[in-house]
Amino acid sequence: MALDTTRYSRNIGLFGESGQARLNALRIAVIGLGGLGSHIVQQTAYLGVRRFILVDDDIVTLTNLNRLIGASEVDVQQKQQKVAVAERLVRLIQPSAEIFSLATDFREKEARMKVEEADVLFGCVDNDSARLSLTEFASRHRKPYMDLATDTGDNGGQVWYGGRIFFAYNGTICLSCASELDQRAMAIESMTPKQHAEDRAIYGVPTDALNGTGPAVVSINGVVASLGVTEFMVWATGLREPKPHIRYRADLGRVTLVTDQPVINCYYCSAFRQ
Repeated sequence: MALDTTRYSRNIGLFGESGQARLNALRIAVIGLGGLGSHIVQQTAYLGVRRFILVDDDIVTLTNLNRLIGASEVDVQQKQQKVAVAERLVRLIQPSAEIFSLATDFREKEARMKVEEADVLFGCVDNDSARLSLTEFASRHRKPYMDLATDTGDNGGQVWYGGRIFFAYNGTICLSCASELDQRAMAIESMTPKQHAEDRAIYGVPTDALNGTGPAVVSINGVVASLGVTEFMVWATGLREPKPHIRYRADLGRVTLVTDQPVINCYYCSAFRQ
């Protein structure tokens, strides 16, 4: 399809026709179509991305309606799949988009085989076990991988909230060697019910901490997603080198570039470069 220089004239004013053409040609995979992933598909479609692989096995629920872009109460009533809502959203912006939707877990064989066709991956998942799986997959297949997350916590009685983006795109740093994966949390996520009970007996893990969900707000998701899409944009168009690690503290109104050095001889980064 020929480049529509009128539609994208304001984009072209920043990164030129060649940059816009690269965006139009890229195929992206978005794994997780909730509060963050829905922002990602919307913004990348507006940028001019027209080829999507969408992966999520979840349906729309009432609690999603405070942050799931494009969802409605009708979707809740119909138990609509999140991938269907995301596909509908993309088509509102890019009617002729090439979209492959999979209402399944990324770790299923069919999803992994399809995601291999993507040029870049966006991970908008809820736990570190899934992040590690995506990190391993992206490294093995040499796929640039952007991971996005929002979170809240308590620091000495002071509540903090915000998020971060992490873009592993050249085999020099990843979530693992940057120590962004919680080993304890991944161990808990992989336990059987019996192992959970034994773990609670040993460590005193609260029952409601095992599968709980924290606060999630549309504006914080939007900021984190916009930071991520911007780094994707500058990488895809050649505008500048992207920043691999950005942290957003909404409670402080602060965006910080993280410059910590990665662990040397990382297994995943080495696989990316091979």
